[in-house]
Amino acid sequence: MARRNWNKVFVTGGTGFIGRQVVTALVNAGADVTVLVRPENEEKLGSLRRHIHMVSGDVWNVASLKGRSRGNGVVIHLVGSIRAQPERGFTFHQLNLVSARNAISMAVSDGVPYFMLLSPASRPAGVSVEYVRSKREAEKYLRNSGLRWAIVRAPLLFDRDQSGGHFYAMLSRVGALPFLRVFFGRRSPLPVDIAAQGIARAALLAELPPNRLLYAGDLRRLGREIVGQRQRTRIKLPQFLPRRDNGDDLGEDETPFGWLPPKAPPEDDR
Repeated sequence: MARRNWNKVFVTGGTGFIGRQVVTALVNAGADVTVLVRPENEEKLGSLRRHIHMVSGDVWNVASLKGRSRGNGVVIHLVGSIRAQPERGFTFHQLNLVSARNAISMAVSDGVPYFMLLSPASRPAGVSVEYVRSKREAEKYLRNSGLRWAIVRAPLLFDRDQSGGHFYAMLSRVGALPFLRVFFGRRSPLPVDIAAQGIARAALLAELPPNRLLYAGDLRRLGREIVGQRQRTRIKLPQFLPRRDNGDDLGEDETPFGWLPPKAPPEDDR
């Protein structure tokens, strides 16, 4: 079934580690992109700001989301974190489930038919099982929402230029080998730009796709499709150094899945 406004994409978490890559891939593919941002984080989008629309809002403040995604064909939700600080209100429940629940409710009320959720394929080494549990609960909420959905179960995502990038790239190539793909394909690391291109392609399908889970192999295949298409714009990912005002500033680049709020969420959302 064809959907209206299929090339109009609304992104939450667009200023984070993965988010900027996804926004860049969408813009390069010719999409009409709107990013939900807090005003103090607009600078993190750098030169991307000239190619997108920005609207103010906070995924932990339901009132600030009202009407924000109206007129779009898909919402891509990239907010979340592998790190929690329960003493400050940053529980995995708040970071990963409540943010997704609020974004899904926004899409339903705004009439957006398609929702994409970023989730882990498995528990990253050294990360609490509560992280995966909160993501799976978000998946369940999405499945029961009535929206058409795609859940991206991503492996560890890495930047080739960061420390350890060459090592992860080697593991990624090994995991893509045909005779190992069955055993390691879903868990082997994936370059973040490849994952972003795959997410962008999945979001920009003009025909409303069936409900589905997307794994590393799907992202690779979809990424190749979008690279092979004629692209309207070619922009580079903006480079910046995350601001650290003090030791309590947690930032928005929590590899691999996104960001933490700057303060404890409002009591109404807990």
